[in-house]
Amino acid sequence: MKTVEKSVLVLHSAEHIFDLVNTVEDYPKFLPWCNRTDILKRDEQFLEAVLHMDYMKIRQSFATRNINHRPNQIQMSLLNGPFRKLEGIWQFTPIDNLGCKIDFKLEYEFSNAVLSALIGPVFNHIATTLVDAFIQEADRRYDD
Repeated sequence: MKTVEKSVLVLHSAEHIFDLVNTVEDYPKFLPWCNRTDILKRDEQFLEAVLHMDYMKIRQSFATRNINHRPNQIQMSLLNGPFRKLEGIWQFTPIDNLGCKIDFKLEYEFSNAVLSALIGPVFNHIATTLVDAFIQEADRRYDD
């Protein structure tokens, strides 16, 4: 099983970063690997969505259920896709009026060795650059 962890301080509010991560319908606008999203269900406490990945000729989709604890945390778990396991957590900790600390952890394992060999390197690149992509989009969107 692979684990990706990243912790970073940003000059954006926890609310702004939470909203950015929670607005999956905007992902195709700023995540180069995401060409489409489908919202399955949404309310204040959770979101179920399908992310369609199209990157370096690898096309795959996966669905997650996110439990929202606005504005401090999003817990992500796999509904379906090419994984045996996919679990993640976004933690947003306010730092006075300066911004917030983002802690991201993602654990994943593909459902079989063939998928791991084909998709693994691409997905690992996506997972390790995910937080940076959100920070760049936050810098573009918000003038905290």
